[in-house]
Amino acid sequence: MVTFTTDFGTGSPLVAAMKGVVLAGCPGAVLVDVSHEVPRFDVSAGAFMLFAGTRHFAGGSVHMAVVDPGVGSSRRRLIVQAGGRFYVGPDNGLFAIVIDEVGMQSVVELAPRPGASPTFEGRDVFAPAAAALASGVPMESLGPATDPPVGLPDLGPRVLWTDGFGNLVTNLKPPARHVRIHGHDILATALTYFEARAGEPFVYVGSMGYLEVGVREARADRLLGARPGMRVDLI
Repeated sequence: MVTFTTDFGTGSPLVAAMKGVVLAGCPGAVLVDVSHEVPRFDVSAGAFMLFAGTRHFAGGSVHMAVVDPGVGSSRRRLIVQAGGRFYVGPDNGLFAIVIDEVGMQSVVELAPRPGASPTFEGRDVFAPAAAALASGVPMESLGPATDPPVGLPDLGPRVLWTDGFGNLVTNLKPPARHVRIHGHDILATALTYFEARAGEPFVYVGSMGYLEVGVREARADRLLGARPGMRVDLI
């Protein structure tokens, strides 16, 4: 089982290229797309979507994540074992939420591959590693042990992600509290959308355990003018 989380965009031929490399190295692999609509270059949103989309997969599954504004830099190329699953991708904070939520067992550093494109390590470095893991190759044989991955920058309470319904997922955990986003005070709370009043933004605990802001049968992002990365104030 190999999953893919990227900011490449749905329908990108780059996604197909990575899948081709994985299937060439492990023809029996089952491929699953978590999302290719991570906001461009948004590592924090990618970290949340990686956690949210992979946490129910069984131990031994392999999860590639490529949201990599630092491609070509000195940032490391890693395999991280966390929650019994394997995560493959750049060392830029993408693994931070997974590790915070489920813990980390081990980490190894992948070496650059001879002839690899300096602008497409997803295909030339991470996909071959994912194929090897899916084929049963021990991660320890793919690179030396190394220091834990870097975390996300501590920017305080923020909107991590906006889902397809316009709900704002924050990096805050319960208990639910009143918040201010983009100059709007959100004072209402509810357990479910059904309990909320129409047209009134409210705070609730989402299915991933983070505080979210929604509007019943409407889009909170549009009503509040909010977007990922925007500051959240506790009031």
